[in-house]
Amino acid sequence: MAEIVPRSNRDGVRWGLMLAAVAVAGFRLPSTYRSFQDWRGVRFSDPSAAEFYRLTFTANIVGIAIIFFVALGVFYFLRPRAPKQP
Repeated sequence: MAEIVPRSNRDGVRWGLMLAAVAVAGFRLPSTYRSFQDWRGVRFSDPSAAEFYRLTFTANIVGIAIIFFVALGVFYFLRPRAPKQP
């Protein structure tokens, strides 16, 4: 029979943070995709609008990347410590 390992609050914080990061990124994805489509649609006909849509798309992509990198960093930092070997 498998032994049940006790879980700590750190595990809950780690996984909760990852879930929050995925939720925030998922919330930003539709507007990012919409900005990308709008940019591709007007890039030859209206340069000023295309620049706005490209800037919005870039800001959303950078925001999603920052959210994931911070979450992964904290997830790694809060990992369980290895037991000390005698």
